[in-house]
Amino acid sequence: MKWNSGRLWLRISTYGLLAVVSALVLIRALIYWQFDEAAVRGNLTRALQDSGRTVRIEGRITPNVFPAPGLDIERVSVSEAGKSDVFARVEMLRVSLAWMPLLLGNREIKGVELYGPSASISRSLDGQLNIADLFQRHNQNGYSFKLDQLRIREGTLLLSDQMTHTDKRLSSISVDADGLRSTARVSAGAVLDDDKRPVRLALNTPLTIQDDQVSLPELDAVAISNIQGLGETKLGIAGAYKFNFASLQATGNDVTISFNSDRPTSEVKLTLPQVNASLHELTMPSGSLSAKLSYARSEYQLQAALDNLKLSEGGLYADKLNGEFNWLAGSTKVNVKLNAPLSLAGLSQLRMQPLKLTSTITTPALPRGQLVASMDGMLDGDIDEPRFNLRVGGKLDGSDVSATLSQYGLIRPRHEAMLSIGKLDLNRYLPETQGDPVAIFQNTNEIPLDWLDFFDLNGKIAIGELEMGRFRINHISSNVRINPRAFELDQMSADIYDGRLQGDASLSRRDVPHLAVKQTLQGMKIRPLLVDLFNFGRLDGKGNGQIDISADGKSFAELRNTLSGDAAFSLNNGALTGIDLVAALKNLPAELKEWNSAAQNDQKTTFSTLSTSFKLDKGVARGQDLKLASQLVNVKGGGKIDLKQNIVDYAMDVQANPQEFARLKGVNVPLKITGPINAPVYALDFNALVKGKKTEGEKQQALKQQLQKQITTILP
Repeated sequence: MKWNSGRLWLRISTYGLLAVVSALVLIRALIYWQFDEAAVRGNLTRALQDSGRTVRIEGRITPNVFPAPGLDIERVSVSEAGKSDVFARVEMLRVSLAWMPLLLGNREIKGVELYGPSASISRSLDGQLNIADLFQRHNQNGYSFKLDQLRIREGTLLLSDQMTHTDKRLSSISVDADGLRSTARVSAGAVLDDDKRPVRLALNTPLTIQDDQVSLPELDAVAISNIQGLGETKLGIAGAYKFNFASLQATGNDVTISFNSDRPTSEVKLTLPQVNASLHELTMPSGSLSAKLSYARSEYQLQAALDNLKLSEGGLYADKLNGEFNWLAGSTKVNVKLNAPLSLAGLSQLRMQPLKLTSTITTPALPRGQLVASMDGMLDGDIDEPRFNLRVGGKLDGSDVSATLSQYGLIRPRHEAMLSIGKLDLNRYLPETQGDPVAIFQNTNEIPLDWLDFFDLNGKIAIGELEMGRFRINHISSNVRINPRAFELDQMSADIYDGRLQGDASLSRRDVPHLAVKQTLQGMKIRPLLVDLFNFGRLDGKGNGQIDISADGKSFAELRNTLSGDAAFSLNNGALTGIDLVAALKNLPAELKEWNSAAQNDQKTTFSTLSTSFKLDKGVARGQDLKLASQLVNVKGGGKIDLKQNIVDYAMDVQANPQEFARLKGVNVPLKITGPINAPVYALDFNALVKGKKTEGEKQQALKQQLQKQITTILP
């Protein structure tokens, strides 16, 4: 027969097809011959009886041929050890067998597929897991396991821990593992159900199984969630791990735990060269932590090294945390170096004690350089709330300082504080001036207020000595409120120029900042206060005062120019410098010609009391109730002090005490004080002498008569 004959190829095709069909029939017959449903059901039911567990099969058991020989087993459940309660259940269990061993009469399981499985894993109060017995070797009853493939679909896992009183639920569990006999590739996913927000879990890793040990040389796991206030967050775990199911021990090398969030942008990374784990704790000889957070116009950075970490059901502990924290806000930088043991009990209760802090503040607002604080104390708090408390004491720029600070919240924190400082030089916080410090309300530099953006603080402050410009104040005590809108001091008290100050003050942040001050002064020396505030030194004395003023401006000079409100002073045993009214009266009329002259620094008029009040309007103080009384002279008057133009314009009526100057009885000397505040001119008030006269001749005649009258009265 010819090879190219059609009849020959038809025969070959027919016989070949019959051979294949016959082989398939034989294989199927072989499988059904080897398959005994009653035997399979019995073997599975007794599979875990040495552990006190019962296996129940409520559905059918069906053999399969394609794509591989195996069994489909419906509705299988496993009880808890020694109990009738269901531990695990699967809707469909598909078991695949190897071809060649099966042809030789051996049932070798090479693949398992689970559809709709559910299980409950729990840890009792004594620390025992309800799955510990499943890791032991069991009699396989005619079946051998050489698993090469594992599939899980739509699984559910309930996790319960009686020691920590926590319950978790994993749903939508999916697992794909291929090549388990050598180096497998495993991918898994699940959803961690939470009352507040679900967490999506994913895992990819190579996997090697050798006896009782499972190795994950390149684990890459991630958890993704949406947290209110943070947006989408991502927690990642990477590294090389080994699990020994016989000893229930695990180790990890080059482990990295990372965290990221969108709003605000944050990155946290914990690197652990080695991790040792058991059912009761994780130990880590060392670790390094880095973190970065960008929020608003600030950036926060943390670098820390940790020694001898331990994580257990009691919490997380480290023998030492040695780190560096940086806060960057524009061109301002706060650097904090900290050293302390770390305790995080229950993974929520934070404690660092003893804590050592070294803080360095660098900012253009500190013209003299850096501000350095070295402090010791403790830090505690509750991360779940979250709430933190810091208690420290030490040195701030060489001065004694102690502080108690409580923080509530992480993203937009609120603070409560108590701060005590021995000495605070605010000139460090103000732009640098040339030469000696100027009077505070002469300073034209803009007051920096952008630092208010980073605070929401209520507290109390005590300062032993405060310095700003030439201004000095001591023993300050006040409630303080700082937020992006205002800086407020209320119930403030202080020693000021040998006197006492009490009241409130606030600086509101607006397009043009607004200052409001309401204070009561008692027993204060007036001259050094006026010199240091306004560079005005012509008035001396000690007494009381009240001020209720407001102003608007971006610098202290602008605030001075817009001062408005009320002020009143009452002084005792003081002096008006620049003129000696008593000497002038004693030497009348010879001294009349000297009255029109500039103030003399070596002359002064002493008084027993001086009182006056002012009405301020846009930097101009006006008053009409000036009264000066002394043993020799009395003065009444009124006028204005223009702080904006730096001039004074006062009219006063000077009268000699007739009991001391009998020959001056009835003599009134009208006096004008005009000119620059620092160098006024004292002159006779000729306008007062010719008051009511209209023509120039009448004014000259009245002036002549008035002077002759007073001179005649004075002369013998």
